[in-house]
Amino acid sequence: MKSKLFLMGLMTALLVGCGPSLSHTKDYSMGVGEIIEVPISAISREQTIKVAAKSPGKPIMVHVYLADDADVANEAIIMDKAIDQIITGKSGAEEISLEAKIPASKEAIVRFQPSGPTSADVHLEITN
Repeated sequence: MKSKLFLMGLMTALLVGCGPSLSHTKDYSMGVGEIIEVPISAISREQTIKVAAKSPGKPIMVHVYLADDADVANEAIIMDKAIDQIITGKSGAEEISLEAKIPASKEAIVRFQPSGPTSADVHLEITN
């Protein structure tokens, strides 16, 4: 009886604690003014994503926002304005680490580009 209860408890913990795993690792070679957007699929519960971007010798910008807010977020990024629709972001660094809480059932976008009129080689890792 105790082993059945233990097994049921273990299965419940695994089901609650396990969600889809996110692991995106890729190298990008970006031209002057190029913008790359990486979509993060919606899942049924809130998730925290971690974004790490490295661009040796060239500063970059990285922002995270919901896909529903893409138009207003992109406009704010172009205008260099801080708005609530941008969950998190950082500009002007060669190495950027961010964490963003994404609400349940919402798709997010990780947007990055070179800072200023330059090209950049970026190593990007996104996990949850």
